[in-house]
Amino acid sequence: MYSVKRLRAAECSPYESLTYRYARPLLYRTDADSSVLVVGAEWTEGERQGEAAGLVVLQCGEAGGTAEVVSVFVKAAFRRRGIGSALLCEAERLLRDMHVGRLAFTYYSGKSITPALEAFLRREGWSEPMPEGKVYKTDARIAEAPWIRKTAMPKGMRSFYWHEIDREEKERLLALEGSLYPAFLSPFKTKLPPENGNSLGLRLRGETVGWCVNYRIAEDTVLYDSVFVTPELRLTGCAFMLVAQSIAIQLEQGIPNAIFAVNRQSPFMRNLLDRWLEPHATSVAERRTAAKTISAPRGLADGIISE
Repeated sequence: MYSVKRLRAAECSPYESLTYRYARPLLYRTDADSSVLVVGAEWTEGERQGEAAGLVVLQCGEAGGTAEVVSVFVKAAFRRRGIGSALLCEAERLLRDMHVGRLAFTYYSGKSITPALEAFLRREGWSEPMPEGKVYKTDARIAEAPWIRKTAMPKGMRSFYWHEIDREEKERLLALEGSLYPAFLSPFKTKLPPENGNSLGLRLRGETVGWCVNYRIAEDTVLYDSVFVTPELRLTGCAFMLVAQSIAIQLEQGIPNAIFAVNRQSPFMRNLLDRWLEPHATSVAERRTAAKTISAPRGLADGIISE
């Protein structure tokens, strides 16, 4: 048997291995940050009594908004016992009390577990998954791509390390979110700190006109999911030259693996990656999102129906 409960920061240490490396800092923010919710399952009988059996980590939106499942995991020895369902059921109960109206779960196609996961989501009343984008994985063999060596920028442009951006320029760019660039391409995401080693910006005549901001999600893996150049520069090739510079730095630092995520709302970048990156990728998958309405506070119901 097992017990399921909300975890406080002091209780999270035994559960660290049950979530991604990049998500582990969230476990220790759960007391101070109301947007983080952590629910754990503990085995309660036999020789393995007291062992961490499963974990779900969520980031919550505002009242009436959406909570995102960051990760959900059950140890192999404890699977097929209803622990996954119990974790999500308890999370839903807690979110309902917090007046969060919708739960979203993002996952990737092409894995051996994908069919079982999708069957589980259907049983639990989630919406049909919607494609949100593509994910390309590469390893050190990306160095063989001929375009890796074509990193010289067009005249007047120069790249710089993103961590060198000054406060005034940062504030200017923050004010342009939603007009110059969409939120999903923001270089100022707060879930993870940028990887300073190879996150780059692009300047033209002293003004920031693009960026390739990345995140270290494992010791050997960098995530690329925020690549942008201003619309008037998209046909110059500078976006991919910036990516090539960033990849070259990554490989020089001895980090072999990379994941490139592109949103379905970025057809320009998707076409670029399909043409130049996919032939050198070790795998390509579709990123999908399923949703579930968990409560409908009066007056908010129209705004939280699954799309």
